[in-house]
Amino acid sequence: MARPKEFDQEAALDKALEVFWEKGYERTSIQDLVEHTGVHRGSLYDTFGDKHKLFLTCLDRFRMVAKERVYYILEEEGEPKEVLQRFFTKLIDVSLSDEHQRRGCFVANTAMGIGNSDPVIALRVEAHTLDLETTFYHFLIRAQQKGALKSKFGIRELARFLVNTRHGLHVMAKTATDRKMLEDAAAVAMSILV
Repeated sequence: MARPKEFDQEAALDKALEVFWEKGYERTSIQDLVEHTGVHRGSLYDTFGDKHKLFLTCLDRFRMVAKERVYYILEEEGEPKEVLQRFFTKLIDVSLSDEHQRRGCFVANTAMGIGNSDPVIALRVEAHTLDLETTFYHFLIRAQQKGALKSKFGIRELARFLVNTRHGLHVMAKTATDRKMLEDAAAVAMSILV
């Protein structure tokens, strides 16, 4: 009879995500994961598979947590410009927070790192980006229906522009010494709305 898991899998996954986020996939060793999660090597393998599978699970976890912590704002009721302002304010707050220690976005960091050379990871990154694009797309449809959209570009193009802005803000936050730099970039993106 198999022994039951003796650790909180979600907590272990969150701790593994922290290590991957801080060090990146390639610089993270199994020993780093064992030490940071407090889970024995065998239990990590039995529960999550090898390092690659654990990393993919961390990418999926990040995608879910990002929706819960930030992206939900884009689905809230209200004037579109105010909703987008709340979204960017929350994004900037999270990007500059001590919790994130100016690490940037886990998915964007992955895209710029191993996402270039690992097709399975690249697909996960693309799925995250498409989720975000779809969230922006639906937000912009609602904004258009309220007469709040002012742009010569199509909704799909604007959704992609907002995805790019979101990624750019996370990258800027890694080195920005002045919050206003991020707020200025967000203000230009918000100019697509009345």
